[in-house]
Amino acid sequence: MKKSLVTLLVVLSGSIVLADGSGSGSGSAAGSGSGSATVTPVAEPAVPTPTPAAAKDLRKTCTAAMNADPTFAAAIVKTADETSAIKRDQDIIDAHQRAAAKVAENERHVILAYAAMWILSIIFVIVLWRKQGGLNAEIATLRRDLEAALATEKSEKAKS
Repeated sequence: MKKSLVTLLVVLSGSIVLADGSGSGSGSAAGSGSGSATVTPVAEPAVPTPTPAAAKDLRKTCTAAMNADPTFAAAIVKTADETSAIKRDQDIIDAHQRAAAKVAENERHVILAYAAMWILSIIFVIVLWRKQGGLNAEIATLRRDLEAALATEKSEKAKS
C-alpha cells in the first residue's frame, strides 16, 4: 500500500506538499546531497491519468498517509529526490554527449581549414620559386647582353 502511494504521489506531481504546508520539490535539501550516483529507478506500473477531482482525492489520501507515518513521508521525499537526481544526471550526460559531438564536428572543420592553408602556402611558395627562377634566367640573359655590348664597345674603341 505504501509503495503504491509513493509511486502514485511521484507520478501525480513533481512536488510533494505535506499537510502542515511544508513542501519538498524535486530539488529539496532533504537527502539531495547524500543521494547515491547509482540509484536504480523503481519499476512503476502504468497509472491512468485521473480526473482533477480524483487527483484531488488521491492527494488527500497520500497526504493523510504521509502525515500518519513520518518514515513514509521521508521515503516519499527520498524517492522524489532520487528520481530528480537520476533526471539531472541524465540531463548532464546528454549535454556532455551533445558537446562532444559538436567538438568532433568542429575538429574536422579545423583540420580541413589547416589543410587548405597548408596547400595554399605550398602553392604560393612554388609560384614564387618559379618566378624567382624566371627572374634569375632573365638576369643572366641581361648580363650576357651587357657583357657582349661592353665587349663590342671596347673593340670599337680599340679600332678607332
